[in-house]
Amino acid sequence: MKQNPDVNPGHPSQIIRNRSLKQRFQGLVSTVLVHGLYCVILSGSLLLAQEMLNEEHLAQKVNSSIVTIRYLDRTGQESGIGTGFIIGEDGLVATSLHVIGESRAIEVILADGSRHEPVAIHAWDRTLDLAVIRLEKTGLNALPLGDSDVLSSGEKVVAVGNPMGLERSVVSGLISGFRRFEHSRMIQLAIPIEPGNSGGPLFNVRGEVLGLLNMKSTLTPNLGFATPVNVLKPLLARPNTVKMARWLRLGRLDASRWVSSMGALWSSKVDRISVQGQGSGFGGRSLCHFHEQPKAFPYEVEVRVKLADESGAAGLIFGSDGKDRQYGFYPSNGQMRLTRFEGPSVYQWTILNQIQSPHYREGDWNTIKVRHSEHHIKCYVNDQLVIESSDNGLSLGQIGLAKFRDTQADYSGFVVNTGLGVDYELLDDGRWEQAMRGLESYLYSSEPSSEVLLNQVKTLSPEQLGHMADILADRAEQLRLLSADAHRARMQSKLIEELSKPEEEINLLYACLIIAQHDHPDLNLTAYLDAVDGMAREILSRHNGGASPQELMSSLLEYLFEENGFHGSYADYENAANSYLHKVIDDREGLPITLSVLFIELAERLGIHGVTGLPLPGHFLVRYESGAESVQLIDVFEGGKRMSFTEANLLAESLQQSPVNSEQMTSASKMEIIRRILTNLKYGAQNKESFEKALPYVDLQIAIAADDAGLRLERATMLLRTGQRERARQDFLWLLEKRPPGIRLERIRQALETL
Repeated sequence: MKQNPDVNPGHPSQIIRNRSLKQRFQGLVSTVLVHGLYCVILSGSLLLAQEMLNEEHLAQKVNSSIVTIRYLDRTGQESGIGTGFIIGEDGLVATSLHVIGESRAIEVILADGSRHEPVAIHAWDRTLDLAVIRLEKTGLNALPLGDSDVLSSGEKVVAVGNPMGLERSVVSGLISGFRRFEHSRMIQLAIPIEPGNSGGPLFNVRGEVLGLLNMKSTLTPNLGFATPVNVLKPLLARPNTVKMARWLRLGRLDASRWVSSMGALWSSKVDRISVQGQGSGFGGRSLCHFHEQPKAFPYEVEVRVKLADESGAAGLIFGSDGKDRQYGFYPSNGQMRLTRFEGPSVYQWTILNQIQSPHYREGDWNTIKVRHSEHHIKCYVNDQLVIESSDNGLSLGQIGLAKFRDTQADYSGFVVNTGLGVDYELLDDGRWEQAMRGLESYLYSSEPSSEVLLNQVKTLSPEQLGHMADILADRAEQLRLLSADAHRARMQSKLIEELSKPEEEINLLYACLIIAQHDHPDLNLTAYLDAVDGMAREILSRHNGGASPQELMSSLLEYLFEENGFHGSYADYENAANSYLHKVIDDREGLPITLSVLFIELAERLGIHGVTGLPLPGHFLVRYESGAESVQLIDVFEGGKRMSFTEANLLAESLQQSPVNSEQMTSASKMEIIRRILTNLKYGAQNKESFEKALPYVDLQIAIAADDAGLRLERATMLLRTGQRERARQDFLWLLEKRPPGIRLERIRQALETL
């Protein structure tokens, strides 16, 4: 089930306890209602001594304590803006949990404009939708927390937040009541709440925080809800801290080797560096400088780079001053570009050269290299020289990486070489052709002589030989296509082999990773199998081998959903990554079925028996049969929430509009789980891309269910729409031969006649 992360009516708060009139007002003599307004008659000096603030004065008093929270999606794009407020001078910031978007990268912007990445989630509670972030900063202006148990309807309140990105907006209103949501009550407000307000403070007229703005009503624009501040206080007393590195589960840059600047999200895993999101520099520029810089000319710097979208730009920088001045060599819109940057503005940028190179492989990894001499720059793509320049406007400086626009890019194999010799000589066309013929003769000879070949090409540079290799590679394009088809065929065979085993012998985790590897050939499948084994070992290590199944189940729930933030993908539900188990493990985000697979597989490794999948229509749950009389349902998409069969029926009926009896449902077999994952990928590709993108998943479905006539007919139809008439004809012939029930054979014959 998808929902707006900033408008969620299911977030509860702690029950607001009823108190007597005397307890609530502590010295208030009486309250008189006159024409719908509360006129407060005070006795004693308790309230008279306190400062009563109007909206203007309150805003001035609290402004420095209000923060803006930017939260990013898995591609590093800004997913939304929320609000928080400082509650500890040592860097504690309170907000709503859905604002920081569990396991999402977040950025906190203080009132002075400074930007900070949190170092930890100091405390958090999913049920209460609360989070406390820790910044590495002290001397902040903390807001005082009031007592939300002494509130009453009609009390004037003031809210401060960032509605629709309009920072530190102030609005006043009244408490209009209290409403129960699920397990608790919320403060009902006669105040308009918009996206961006969430997590912001709700004040009384004395400037004390009464609650956290949480959600808006879907019925009227001038009705909202807030979480009472008193339920935040126990979190502060008993924090459940998670370091940000673990919260994110994204590799941080090695600070001893790299320094990023100008925004965007830079991360690293082993030998790979990734960048996501838009930089804060002009044109979305963001930089990542290497810790060492060349000390003398000439030097070379190279890296492998892969762009998620060829409309972007990402590559190398060199001769940098660490700020706005540097050279850049990078692919941009499929062209190779050499640029001199002399400031932050586009008017201070000079494109020295730009070329469309046949040696650049779109959508693939490309090695780009720069050879920087005192008066000369040479730029290479896949070892082929593509740009030369005699520009010397910038001298020695730092080296590193850059990205522009909304580019998502990966880099690997960053290398810098110094102390180089002279350049290789350039060959004229005649010598080039002679060398190329010699290379072809060598490659196609039945008895190639490396000595003869060396005499022919010894004057060629490695770059020129690399160019020859590219030419030969172009002639082998058909082999590349066959290689991709061969990979998919291998994945089909592996999947069929695994699913042909008896149910109890099928490795469900392995089968799901095969599906991921089908679309991601570079996936290290063994590494993810080991990673899940490692998770299980970590959980078991906490019990020293003496835990009961229930204790292990509690540890599993705590490990996944409290410590590591695995969660359902609300805002990005249809992203194909949610169906790839390695991405689910990396990002700790997925669909109900993929999260259930991880849960079931971990339970098996922990020795917890009776954990299976319950295939509700439109949703997927985990069923845990811990005994003859004990059955538990767990919704892993909702953070391990326990459910009754009645609740499961209502959930399924809300999705399917038809009665469901979940108690009588049989557990999903491993084959059924795989087929359902493939169906999700198929429809996701078909909706977002095309029938051609969806066809490989139908091929996989038919490979493991060859007798499914409905799939055959579906594939034949898709093949016709993509112009693959011969393959469609084969499926139509299969249907005529098998004559399956429910298929209108006359229509099949008519389709064949049109072919």
